[in-house]
Amino acid sequence: MKILRAFQVINRDGTKTVSATYNEVDENGNIIKENAKDSFYAVDATLTNHLTAIEDYINSRMEG
Repeated sequence: MKILRAFQVINRDGTKTVSATYNEVDENGNIIKENAKDSFYAVDATLTNHLTAIEDYINSRMEG
């Protein structure tokens, strides 16, 4: 099983890249792979809409 530890969204030249770090554990809960990484371009419309909503929320929060 993979357990998400952290993720980030990077805006690269107008394209969003999602990077994630996760641990992989066996059926007994033992970590068999630590701090594994995965990255991909956000091309799915539903995903990009969610990322935009998070961005909008953060921008609104920063405005005070």
